[in-house]
Amino acid sequence: MAHHTRGNNIVKLKNFWRDRGIVLLVSIAFLMVFFGEFVSKVYLDKLWFESLGYSQVFWKKLLWEWGGRLTVGLFACVFIYVNLKLACKSVGTFRIRRKLGDLVISEELSANYLTKMALIISLVFGAWFGLVASSNLGMQILFTLTNTDWKMIDPIFGKDLSFFVINLPLLETLTGLLIGMVTLTLVSVTVTDVLSGVIGIPKGIEWTPPKNKAKQLPRKHLSSLGFILFMLFSGSTWLSRYGLLTNGSSSVQNIFGYTDYHARLPVLVVLTALTIVVAVSIFAVGFRNLKATLPIGISLLLVFGFVGGQAYPSFVQKFRVEPNELALEGKFIEDNIRFTRAGFDLTDLERKTFQYQLPDNGVDWSEAMQQFNGLPVWSAPALLTTYRQLEARFPYYEFFGATVDRYNTDNGVIPVALSVREILPSGIQDRNWQNVHIRDEYIKGNGIVASVASDRTPEGRPPMLISGIPPDAIESSEAPEELILTKPAVYVGSSRQEYAILNQNLSMETEANENDIGSHGIPLNSWLRTLATAWYFQDTNLLFSEDLTNESRLLFRRDVLTRVRHIAGSIIHFPEDPYPIVHEGGLLWILEGFTITDAFPLTNLTEFDGTGGVNYARNSVKVTVDAETGATIFYIVDEEDPLIDLYRRGFPGMFVGLEEMPSKVREHTRYSKSMLDLQARKLNQYHQETARVFHGQQDVWTLPQELSQNSSTVPYRSEYGIYKLPDEKDEAFLLTTAFVPRGRQNLTAILVAHNDPEDYGRLVLFEVPAQSQVPGPRQVEALIEQDPIISQQFSLWRTGGSQVWTGHIHLVPVGETLLYMEPVFLAAEEDAIPELRRFVVSDGYRVSMEPTLLEAIEALKGTGTNISNLEIVEFGDTQVSTVNWPREALEMLEKAEAAARDFDFSTFGKALQELRRLLQDLSLSEAL
Repeated sequence: MAHHTRGNNIVKLKNFWRDRGIVLLVSIAFLMVFFGEFVSKVYLDKLWFESLGYSQVFWKKLLWEWGGRLTVGLFACVFIYVNLKLACKSVGTFRIRRKLGDLVISEELSANYLTKMALIISLVFGAWFGLVASSNLGMQILFTLTNTDWKMIDPIFGKDLSFFVINLPLLETLTGLLIGMVTLTLVSVTVTDVLSGVIGIPKGIEWTPPKNKAKQLPRKHLSSLGFILFMLFSGSTWLSRYGLLTNGSSSVQNIFGYTDYHARLPVLVVLTALTIVVAVSIFAVGFRNLKATLPIGISLLLVFGFVGGQAYPSFVQKFRVEPNELALEGKFIEDNIRFTRAGFDLTDLERKTFQYQLPDNGVDWSEAMQQFNGLPVWSAPALLTTYRQLEARFPYYEFFGATVDRYNTDNGVIPVALSVREILPSGIQDRNWQNVHIRDEYIKGNGIVASVASDRTPEGRPPMLISGIPPDAIESSEAPEELILTKPAVYVGSSRQEYAILNQNLSMETEANENDIGSHGIPLNSWLRTLATAWYFQDTNLLFSEDLTNESRLLFRRDVLTRVRHIAGSIIHFPEDPYPIVHEGGLLWILEGFTITDAFPLTNLTEFDGTGGVNYARNSVKVTVDAETGATIFYIVDEEDPLIDLYRRGFPGMFVGLEEMPSKVREHTRYSKSMLDLQARKLNQYHQETARVFHGQQDVWTLPQELSQNSSTVPYRSEYGIYKLPDEKDEAFLLTTAFVPRGRQNLTAILVAHNDPEDYGRLVLFEVPAQSQVPGPRQVEALIEQDPIISQQFSLWRTGGSQVWTGHIHLVPVGETLLYMEPVFLAAEEDAIPELRRFVVSDGYRVSMEPTLLEAIEALKGTGTNISNLEIVEFGDTQVSTVNWPREALEMLEKAEAAARDFDFSTFGKALQELRRLLQDLSLSEAL
C-alpha cells in the first residue's frame, strides 16, 4: 500500500513538472510574440537612424517619449498603491459567505490579502496610465526645460508668448493626468472602504472592526483625496483663464473680446476661489465635525458656476456690449489683428496700390510677350497624362507628380516642368518575392523627364529636354547642363514602396562620399540583423533567401514623407508632396517643413492641411532627401522662428543652417504653396487694418473661381512663373495668387511671393482700387466662353469626339494694366494624350485665341477697339463694354461689302472681325 502511495506521488510530481514546463513554454512563446515585434522595431529603428546619421536623435526621442510614459506610469502605480495600502489598514478581518445549494462556504480573508490585491491593481492601473499618456508628453517636458522667451508679450496677462505655446499645454496635460489618477484612486479607496464598513456593508460579508486607532482613518483618507482632487480642479479652472485667449466668444469673429475680459475672466477667478473653499471644507470634514460647511460650499460652487459661467456673461454681452460693440470691442479687435498677422508671418507684408489703367491707354506688347514667356502653360494633369503615355515605357514605371522649377540656359532662366520616373509596385507583372524586393530593375526608378513649361511643339506636345530610358538630353534641344543626369537611380521616391534588399554596388561617386552623406541602407552583415528584419516585416524569405549576403543592404521607408516624418516626429508638419531637383548629376527631393501650433494667443484657428486648425505657422524648414542614397538633411530657412529655435536646442545636430545648403540647391528652393494659400486665407479678412473696417467686415475678400480640367469651377490656384513686377527692374521666379471681393468676381488684389535666394520670402500685396473695376479670372473666362469664334471652335472639337481642357488662367502686370493668358488643350475621349492647341489672351475686355502666344498677342493688339471711350456697365459680377452699336455695326457692314465688291479680301476680313468683336460684346452683356 505504501508502494502504491509512493508511486502516486511520483506520478503527481512528474505531472507537476510537465504542466509547469508547458506553462513556461506557453509563457515564453507569448512573451516572444508580444515583445518580439516591439524589440525588433526598436532595434531596426536604431540601425535606421544610425545609417542616416541621426543616432543622437533616435536615443533622445526614445528617452524622452518613453521616459515620460514610464514616469507617468510609475507615479500612478506608486500613488494608487500607497493609497490602497493605507485604505487596507482600516480593514480588520472579514469573512465572505457563499451558499452553494444546501452547502454554506465561509472564507476568511485578511488585510494582507487585500494588500497583495492592491499591488496587482496598482500595477495594472499604472501600466494603463503609462500607455494612455501621449508620447508627446516627454517632448513637452523637454521643450519646456529648454524654452526661452519669445520677446513678445500678451496685453491681457502680460506673459511672454512662450508661456502659452510651450508651458501652458504641458501644465494642462499634467493637470488632466493628475485629475484622472486621483479620481481613479478615490474610487478604488471608496470600494476598499466599503469592505471596512465605513460606507455600508454588502450582504454576505461578515465584518470584524479594526482596532480603535484605525477607526477614523477611512474618513480622513477620503477627505484628503477629495481635497487633492478639488485643488486640482481649482488649478484647472485657473489655467482655463489663459485658454480664453485662444477660445474667445466675441460676436466679432469669435475673437477674445470685452465679455471675455470683463465677465468670463472674473468669473473664473471666483470659481477658482470657491473650488478651493470646497476643497478645504472636504478636508475639514475628515478631521473635524464640520459637515454643514461642505453642502454650503458645493451649493455656492454649483449656483455660481451656472450664474457666473452662463447667465452673467450673456447679460453683459446682451445689454452692455451689443449696444456699444465697436466702442467696447475696438481695442480687442486691434489686438486680434496684430497677433493674427504675427502668427501667420504677415507683419512684414509689403502693401502697394496697383494704379490700373485701361489697356486702351497703351500696352507695351513686346513687354507683354516677355512676361508671358516665363509662365508655365502646361498644367500638372496635362503633363502627367502626356508623360505617362509617352515616357513610362514599362507598366512598372509611373509618374506621380509634376513640378515647375527654373533652370539656367544660354537664353536665360526658363521655367522647366520636371517629373520623376518611379516604380509602381502594382505594375510588376510577376509579383514574386525577388521581383518585388530584390531585383534592381523593379525596385529602382529611372531618372526624370523634363520639358519646357512655357512652350509647345508644332504637334501640341511639351518640348522635351530630358527623355528616354536611360534619361538623356534630347538631340537638338538646348537642355540646361544642370539637368544632365549621371546618377539616375531612384530608390527613394514620392510614393510608398516595398522594402528593398540592395546587392548592387553604388556609383563610384556615392561610395566615395558615403561617409559624408549617409549610408545607402542598413548592412545586413549579421544573423541578428537579418532575424530582426525578418521579424519586423513578418517575412521568412529573409531568413532563407540565398540572395542575401554580408554585402546586402536593407532600404525601407522609401517614400520621402514617411522617411522625413519618422525622423522629425510630430514637431514638424509636412503638408505638401516633395518636389525633385537635379543636383550634381543626381536627384534630390525637397520637402517643405512647417512649425505650427494651435496655442498662439489672441488669434483664431484656421484650417490647415492635416491638422485640426492652427493659429501660428512658419515654413521654417527645407528637407533634402537624396533619391539614390536616402540621405536626409534638415535645413533651417527661418532663423527668426522661435519654435524652430526651440526644436534645434532640444535636438542639437538634427538641424543645420541655411548657409550649409549647397548654393546650387538653394537656387531651387521656393516659397511654399501651402504657406501662401494659408496666408491668403487669413488676408481675406486681415488685410483690413482698422477696428472700424474689421468690425463691419465691409471689405472681405475671397479667392476667385476658375475652370478646372473638367469644366467645373474650383478656387483659383496659386502658380509659379517668371516675370517682372511693377517698379522692379528684373524678372524673378514668383508665386502668385489673387483675390476678389466676397460675392463678386472683379479683381481686388494680387499676392506675390518671391522665391529667388536673394529675395526669398518677400511678400508683396498689390491692391486694386475699387473704382478701377478690373475683371477677375472668372469674368475673363466668362468673356472667353461667350466669344462666338471661340465657343464655336470648342463646339466643333467636342462634336468631333474630343475633350477640351482649359489650363490655369494666368494674370500678369504689363505696365499699368493686366493681361490674362489661358492655354487650351485638346484630348481624345479614350487614352487621351492632351495636345496644347491654342492660347487665349485677354486684356479683360477683349479676347483672342490663336495657335501661338505671339499670334494671340498680335490678334489682341490688332482689335483696335477704343476701350477708354466705352461706357462701363456692370452686369451682376461681370463687366462688359457697350457703345453706340447700331451705327458702328452698319458702318462695319458697309465697309465689308465695299471691300468684297473690290475683291479686297484683306480689308473684308478685318471689317468682319471688327463686326464680330462688337457683336461679341453685345452677346456677353445680354447673356450676363
